[in-house]
Amino acid sequence: MALFNTRLAALLISLSVVLSAASASASDPAPAPASPSTLDELSSYFSEFKEHLRFLQDSTFDSPKERAAKDMTHYLKEHMEAAIKQVEEFSSTTLAKRLNDTWTDDYTKKSLLHCEEVYKGAVEALNNGMKSVSDGDFVQARAETHMFINNINACDDSSMEFQTFGEWAREVGGDCLAKIVEYMDPEDS
Repeated sequence: MALFNTRLAALLISLSVVLSAASASASDPAPAPASPSTLDELSSYFSEFKEHLRFLQDSTFDSPKERAAKDMTHYLKEHMEAAIKQVEEFSSTTLAKRLNDTWTDDYTKKSLLHCEEVYKGAVEALNNGMKSVSDGDFVQARAETHMFINNINACDDSSMEFQTFGEWAREVGGDCLAKIVEYMDPEDS
């Protein structure tokens, strides 16, 4: 809060200096028109002051519920983005490597291709979930997160890499789902 007060004080001092200069020139019997640089300075100070007040309004005057919603939204978006990146990376590295391995038989390739498709669906679901969280539609975000988990579960490759990855993805999805449900309005459940 001290940072905000210091910034506000600096802006007010700067503004008062500019206004004092403007009023001093206004008290002259034949005031000269304000120079373009003075008007630009004044405009700049007003813009900074306006931006600071907007910043203070956004950060200081939020109710605890609004602040909790912003924090929860930020948390969900951060975790969903990380999960999307991990699924995409796993698909482009581990999954692609197994698909391109000459030792992979046709049955396994078919299974891996299925995993590739459901992972794409999982990424799409979380992208939609992030949009729903941003829009404040937690009912839809819950549905999309369920879809993410279901898509991850649909890959039934039994290798240790895929099992470990699937556990991790379900844990992240479950954590996001718990946060969404915790925040949802009980009437929406």
